[in-house]
Amino acid sequence: MDDVLYVPTRRRDGSGQVRLEMRTLADGRLALPAYTSLQELVRCCGPQQPWMGIDSAGLEQIHRTTGYDVVLLDARQPPPPPPSTDDGYRRPRSWLQDPLGRPRTS
Repeated sequence: MDDVLYVPTRRRDGSGQVRLEMRTLADGRLALPAYTSLQELVRCCGPQQPWMGIDSAGLEQIHRTTGYDVVLLDARQPPPPPPSTDDGYRRPRSWLQDPLGRPRTS
């Protein structure tokens, strides 16, 4: 179906609720990564990435509940964060890469 986008989700916890993989861009905007095909999702996020398909109504519902600023289509995901250090500090996850190669703004 051409009108479906595939959005990465986090693995479900005991509550069974779906949690989206949202990203904060370098300029502070909240981004919803979305992929135009399952092949693109796997290419950009890896074969183990959980996902769900959404249509335009689903995209609108996500916007109402999350308030995202931008949808990034077919953006390559950063690698997973490194494990916590001995002191329990988890290093921040790197920025989502802009699929158009535009430089980050500060």
